[in-house]
Order: sequence, then structure tokens, then C-alpha cells
Amino acid sequence: MGLAGFGRMEWSARILLICPDCGQEHMEFADRLRGARYFACTGEDCSYRFDLTTGSGSTAFQRFFYAWHRLLVAVMPAS
Repeated sequence: MGLAGFGRMEWSARILLICPDCGQEHMEFADRLRGARYFACTGEDCSYRFDLTTGSGSTAFQRFFYAWHRLLVAVMPAS
């Protein structure tokens, strides 16, 4: 009977953000951060904002490599 409501529970990943300016730790749910552009640090006298919109910062070589890899995977037959 204790597991009757188990299927209704919602799970969400938690993400740890550590401010590089003041060292304040923020444990936030991924659902709360999803879709947000920025997250402001709540540390004392800290005005740091986490930029949640930046990508991986891939270089042209990395983009070329991943495009080449996708092409090879699409063309080569599965063994």
C-alpha cells in the first residue's frame, strides 16, 4: 500500500550551481532552470548572474568533426 502513489510522483534532476565570485552554493531543480536565461546569485553582496543560455562554445573544428561523424554514421551500414 505504501507504493500506491509512486506512479504519480514527479522526479526532477537537481543541479548544483557554485558562484565563482562568492562561493555560494545553489541547489536548484532542473525544471526551474529550464527556459530561464539567467540565475542570480543570492550570496551576500554578490551580483553574479549565471548565464544559462550559452552553449558549449564549440570551435569550427569540433562542429566539422561532429558533422563528419554524423555523415559517416548515416552512410556506413550497421554491422
